[in-house]
Amino acid sequence: MSIRHNGLRATLLAAAAALLAPPVASAAPQGALTPADIMTLDDMRDVELSPDGRFALFTVTAQMATFGAPRSTIWIVAMDGKTPARRFIVSAGVDDHPRWSPDGRRIAFLSNRANPITGHSTGYAFHPERATSPDRAVEATPPPDPSTSAVASRQLWVIDRDGGEAVPLTALATDVADFAWSPDGRRVAFLSADRDTAPADPVVVDRAGPRTRAWILDLADGRARIVSPAAVNISALAWSPDARRLAVRAADTTTINDYFYHSRIAVLDPDSGTLGPALIEQAAGDPVWSADGGRIAASVIRTPGFIGLGVRVHDLARGSTVALADDHPGLVTNPSWSADGRALIALSFEQTRSNVVRIALADGRVTRIAALGGEATDVSTTRSGAIAVALSSPDRPADVWSVGKGEPRAVTRINPVVQQWKLGQVRQVSWKNGQDGRTVYGVLVTPPGYVPGTPIKTVVQIHGGPEWAWWSGWLGSWHEWAQLLATNGYAVFLPNPRGSDGQGTDFARTVGSDWGGMDFRDVMDGVDMLVAQKIADPARLGIGGWSYGGYLSAWAVTHSTRFKAAVVGAAPVDLGLMALATDTPDFTSGYFGAPSAALATLDRASPIRSLEAVTTPVLVLHGAEDTRVPALGGLAFYRGLKLLGKPVEMVRYPREPHWFHEPAHQEDLQRRVLAWFDRYL
Repeated sequence: MSIRHNGLRATLLAAAAALLAPPVASAAPQGALTPADIMTLDDMRDVELSPDGRFALFTVTAQMATFGAPRSTIWIVAMDGKTPARRFIVSAGVDDHPRWSPDGRRIAFLSNRANPITGHSTGYAFHPERATSPDRAVEATPPPDPSTSAVASRQLWVIDRDGGEAVPLTALATDVADFAWSPDGRRVAFLSADRDTAPADPVVVDRAGPRTRAWILDLADGRARIVSPAAVNISALAWSPDARRLAVRAADTTTINDYFYHSRIAVLDPDSGTLGPALIEQAAGDPVWSADGGRIAASVIRTPGFIGLGVRVHDLARGSTVALADDHPGLVTNPSWSADGRALIALSFEQTRSNVVRIALADGRVTRIAALGGEATDVSTTRSGAIAVALSSPDRPADVWSVGKGEPRAVTRINPVVQQWKLGQVRQVSWKNGQDGRTVYGVLVTPPGYVPGTPIKTVVQIHGGPEWAWWSGWLGSWHEWAQLLATNGYAVFLPNPRGSDGQGTDFARTVGSDWGGMDFRDVMDGVDMLVAQKIADPARLGIGGWSYGGYLSAWAVTHSTRFKAAVVGAAPVDLGLMALATDTPDFTSGYFGAPSAALATLDRASPIRSLEAVTTPVLVLHGAEDTRVPALGGLAFYRGLKLLGKPVEMVRYPREPHWFHEPAHQEDLQRRVLAWFDRYL
């Protein structure tokens, strides 16, 4: 059922007049951020504590909120905070995924730097010609020829803790995707895909791609062998404490849909190549062994099609699996074992902030260890109880923080330039849904020097998902526009309506097949709150977002006349098309049911069916290679509005998937978003 919010109405004549009028050039406030400023920021991830807890390794990437940066470096910092962080592993390309050896003397990492291995022994070097496979399904391939390849493949390297030259461990024709040291430090298990022998052109849709296999490399003699079956795709692995078995995350195909929704945790016997039965179904994270080797923990997807994570612990001796924290009012991620083995340590995202929590195995009780006051994306723990997190706070992008005795303390400053910026004020807000009284949370960012009680132009930015959430932390990247807009004079409202994370799985599941219903009501009641508090100027409201955020923005302009400008980014505006064309069909089925049975519901919830009602100027943005939300939907939304004479523009970005990679496109997108809202608000 759709909910309409009438508010102040704009007429078609007024919208047309706005299109014909020249853009209004408004001077940016002094000190306002620009898209170029945002693009200077570095991101950080991959926090990894040394076994003794004294040092942390981490990766710095020269692009915020992206997974395709062309360069990253590995840094090191002492956790006592007495010395500044320094670059530790640097090349011209990508160095990431640092992992300490069990004795803390060596560091293995992944890199696409030029690889000198040509088949002869070099230190620990892997000998490609010695590779063996238990099922003979895949022959070893020679290393890539650096003279014929501009970018080397991503391989496994090792370096001494005290520095020196890095030594390559592998030289495969395909990338190494992940790895793990054996507990005794003598072997490394790693993942690499079989070589693809199919022609690159044409592309056969849903063709079974080459599986990613588990390998084991003996560091003493350089011998490596494939240890997982050819019919199974492995996406994560972990050694048992006795170094005799591997727990793996496995799926039967290589599709992204099966990776997300149909992975399982199982135990692999590397000597026989036998993969055991599923121990934990619908696995959503890496397996983690208990110190005694008797149990395995992992995150799971509780409801097919949703994210809604839960934590499961499988007891190998009893053959039973225990559910933990299912009723916890937050999103639990990154579980690891406590030092005493009686609990799990994890991150919990609640309302708009992250916490470090302890989950007792005996009764599932969740206890807060530390309130982090921002958004944490990674956590590393040691057997001694040391904890480090990658944490962003409202006034700084992610840094390494130490969590000791419940008090988080920053030990790095990755982006010192931010200290010189006058930033918007970030605070958590809450309000109630006017129909059912449900409390909803969100984030409000107001301009520097904002005087309370002064109505100003306001943009509502909706997050993707629907199961995702805005956070009381750093909000500045190609995808997060709050600080960019706030320093340019906007109030930015970032609601977490039902369907979002932060209030438990049941809250996330309530949106069900009701997209554009109570979720939209949650958002609009929040807007009404800001208008009543004289923060938002009702005559200057804008809305925008990416993915589901683009969807709800499109729904807003097809079901309300309150917004004077909208940005619809990578949006599933035609849910029937999305359900049948996306590369993750279980996603839409999880919310709406099988497309064939839910076609009428999908149509009713599709903004593209209500184009005649649009009076708001709309900017449509989409990546041309988006397979998650195919760009045809964005084009149809644009073309449909254009044919009706509605105020609309579209920009399609070549080569970009659902999540943008190229810096020039990321900067351009922010520039267009700011210019669009400046023009109409």
